[in-house]
Amino acid sequence: MTTALPIGPTMTTPRLGGLPLACGRYLEQTYLRTAISWADRWRYADLDIVTGIYLITDAVDRLRWLGQASRSDGLLGRLDSHDHNPAKRVVFAKVRVLHLRDDTPPEALNAIEGRCADLLGIRQIMKPRRWPSSHNWLALTA
Repeated sequence: MTTALPIGPTMTTPRLGGLPLACGRYLEQTYLRTAISWADRWRYADLDIVTGIYLITDAVDRLRWLGQASRSDGLLGRLDSHDHNPAKRVVFAKVRVLHLRDDTPPEALNAIEGRCADLLGIRQIMKPRRWPSSHNWLALTA
């Protein structure tokens, strides 16, 4: 059984512009300006990203997933795990990434993801999806 994924806002340059600030001292690099196609997500393997925040959009750049990766098989392993879900495979078209330092503490990673959700204004419009709280974000990332 598959379920429909909620549809978020269109990812425009102004909407994406504030996201790097959410990362505070943990930001390594942004890969937001040009999205990589879902089929070409393997390109992130060359960048050796272990920890990061990722945004997945559909073919018309509407946000379909905001998530985090911090695992031994890195960002690519996390992205590949989504490909096992038929509902995601149907709509996932492009990926953008905020590359974070590998030593980003879990509490800071959660707060960064939560802050990104707040900046994108998706907590209400993308229900039933939920994101970590951004509580104490500034203290955790400054």
